[in-house]
Amino acid sequence: MVMTIATNATGQSSHWSATDKFRNCVRSMQSTNDELIRFNYAMNYFLTERATTVQLQDVYHYLSTDEKKYALGVAAYPNIIDKDHFYVIYDSFSRMSWAIKLYHNTQEKQQFTAFETDYQLNVVKDLDDVHRLLIEKGDLLLSNNQFDEALLIYQQALEIKPSDEQTMNKISEVATTKQELAAILEAESKMKLKFNNLILSGDELLSANKVEEAISMYEQAMELMPGDDTAYLRIKEANNWKQELSDVILEEQEKRSQYDFLIQKGDILISAGNYNEAISIFEQASALFPNEQLPYARVEEARRLSQELIDDNSVCFTSEEDFGNIKRSIEGQMFSDEQMEMARKHIQKNCLSIEQMKAIIAIFSMDDDKLEMIKYMYDHSNEQNRFYEFRDDLRFSSAQRELDEFLVNKN
Repeated sequence: MVMTIATNATGQSSHWSATDKFRNCVRSMQSTNDELIRFNYAMNYFLTERATTVQLQDVYHYLSTDEKKYALGVAAYPNIIDKDHFYVIYDSFSRMSWAIKLYHNTQEKQQFTAFETDYQLNVVKDLDDVHRLLIEKGDLLLSNNQFDEALLIYQQALEIKPSDEQTMNKISEVATTKQELAAILEAESKMKLKFNNLILSGDELLSANKVEEAISMYEQAMELMPGDDTAYLRIKEANNWKQELSDVILEEQEKRSQYDFLIQKGDILISAGNYNEAISIFEQASALFPNEQLPYARVEEARRLSQELIDDNSVCFTSEEDFGNIKRSIEGQMFSDEQMEMARKHIQKNCLSIEQMKAIIAIFSMDDDKLEMIKYMYDHSNEQNRFYEFRDDLRFSSAQRELDEFLVNKN
């Protein structure tokens, strides 16, 4: 049907009313999964309201079968106000045969009718018939938004019947329909702009991790254009982002709990005088949060206290840096007997801890070589009470028994 309006403002008001009806139509379709009910909602709207190809595309989104899309397209075509864009509808079909069929029964049919009308105008002589055919041709042009061409045809009809009220109404209808289309397209453009701004605002909020606010923007956008996938996909993306943020926060909380536990454990080890173990624990805490300064401060404290203890007890001490050089010089020897000789020289000249001695023992692969070095180390250590710990460095029980007998005899 053709809506008539008096002014542009009236056209704008009429459009917004039609837009509200369209939104209600889409909401009704969204409220059910029944394909037939959805189709009936759409058919009711497009049979009674002038609409755009964009609206028809939006509704097609909720119809799964080509057959129903075709039936709706045929029914909606007379009320489509932008028929020159109708070709975009054909992409909505999964099978090209249905798109071709829709074309044959809409645009091609209208073109054939126009051709047929032109032909009849060329052959008829009766003025009444000419007038009727001119009105029909004008209607075809008007329905295709060819306003100037339609006006020209109606004016030709008016020349035949100058006082014909129908013809004069048709001429008025050209102006009002043109106004109506301009108002609708302008309002649609404004709505699209508002839609895009809401999407953009949502994107900015999402990039700032303000997920709930972003979703609110996307929902407002979806309310404006219910059939547009953009807002729906953005909401889906935001919800995924929300879950990822939740996982990151949970992981961060778990890391923080582990960090606090390690700091507490390190403090207990320091208070017990186990400085080397404490340093290892604080280094683990530092690896979790490298920017945190507390673990570094605790490591420095543990090293200071360890050094103070060494100084107080006048205990000979080999730094880790020096020991690293010692170990490399031993490993650098080609044969095991050369390694043992180099190890003996370093053991004689340096004060090594049990841990450092264990590191030297690990260089040798054979239990016999290990056992010989352990016995040699015994006389060069101030921690002889800990030599039972070397049992774990020996692979065979026979070597372990020999070490046990050696230590018993030494005591």
